[in-house]
This record gives sequence, structure tokens and C-alpha cells, in this order.
Amino acid sequence: MRGTPPSPVGAPNDGRMICMRFLQNDRTSRVALVLLLIAVGAFGALLLLDLLTIGPGHPPPGALQKWYIPRPGYGYAENGSVVVNRTIEGDIVLSGDIEEGYPPPFPDLSPYCSHAVYLDTGSGDRYLVVNWYFDDDADLARAEGNLCSYLRSSGNVASAGLILPGETGRSPDAPIVSPITVTKYESETSSGYFGVVEKPLSPEHDDYFIVYYGVYGPAVLPDHTAALEELMLRSSSLRGARSLASCT
Repeated sequence: MRGTPPSPVGAPNDGRMICMRFLQNDRTSRVALVLLLIAVGAFGALLLLDLLTIGPGHPPPGALQKWYIPRPGYGYAENGSVVVNRTIEGDIVLSGDIEEGYPPPFPDLSPYCSHAVYLDTGSGDRYLVVNWYFDDDADLARAEGNLCSYLRSSGNVASAGLILPGETGRSPDAPIVSPITVTKYESETSSGYFGVVEKPLSPEHDDYFIVYYGVYGPAVLPDHTAALEELMLRSSSLRGARSLASCT
């Protein structure tokens, strides 16, 4: 009489091992899931804090330090490659690239600063645009004082008024002309106009700018005002700009 075949040796132990491995894997998966949820929650909290700080869609300082610098246009060639159009207006073209930092001869006023040089291909004149950005009005006031001290020691300073006709991209309800008050600066190295713009993006954001539009070298400033106004019109709106407070 044939007996019942014995159970395979170690089968119960194998079953327990499989069960333990399953429980360990399940426990590990749960721990990983919890850690993932914590990481996602922390990232979401940081993102929310960032949005509350600068607001949705508000440009970062790296973009705002170039806010008032006229930029080249971009298009596509027949082969699909990107083509840079350096012409700003008429004979005025961007010479080189927009560079970070302040240019000589001006002082270091803010860690957020950019400048660009433009060439009038007809006359050969070279123009300079500088954009200093601040996120605190105390820093702005301190920078105005330092800048005015330098301007007085290196050239002639006076208040002036400009009228910018038909700003580019203005709304139909906007004024046809925009009178602004600026600080006129004349020296042997550069002559031009300084303006201060406060909170141009939103009254809820502390954004402050000092901008300069000038011509290189000794020059009769009125002869270049039209070209400088064209550069102003090709930048962000200067509506509401004022002169340097410490220079008046």
C-alpha cells in the first residue's frame, strides 16, 4: 500500500520567508510613499511662499535688471534657424550683447544692474543705456545719494523735462505724449539723462529703477536727445519717471 508522499522539506519555512519578504517590501513601499509625500509637501510650501513673496508671474531680479534696456528682435530664417535683428530704430543697432554689471565711469549702485551699448551706423555715435534695479526704497535712496555725489564731482547736473510721443505698445486710452522729469548730466566721458521709476509693474511690489540713457564722449546733448528718446521709447514705459531726488 503506497503511503501519502511526504511534504517537501522546508516548504513551510519557504512560505514564511516569502510572506516576510512581502511584508518588508510593502513596509518599504509605504515608507517611500510617505517620504515622497513629505518632499512634495515641502516643495509645495516653498512654491507657495515664493508666490506670496513675488506674486504669480512677477519677474525675478535677473529680468528686472534689464527691464529698461532696449532689446533686439528675433525672427526665423528660411531654414528655420533663429535670426537676431539688432536694429532698435532707424540706424541705431545693438552693439555687442546686453551685459550684467555697471559700466565705467558710473559707480556700483546695485547688485542687479545691466547695461548695453548702441551704435548709430549713420553717424558713428555710440549710446549707452544702464538699468539699476532695487527691491527696497532705502537702497534706492542711498544709491541716489551716491550717484548724485559722483555726478556733481565729474560733470554738470541739472533738472530737465522730456516729452515722449506715442510710447510703443501704449493702450488706446493712454496719453498721446508722456512728459517726464529727468536729471540731465553732461561730462567729457558721457552725457545723457537719468530717471527714477518707482513701482512701475504694480503698486503692491517694491520695484525701483534708476535708468540712464546717454551718449559716449564729449557731446552737445541736445543734438542727441532725439536718438536718446528713441531708445527710451523702445524700452519699458517710463511714464511717471522722476529726476534723481538727491540732485535737485
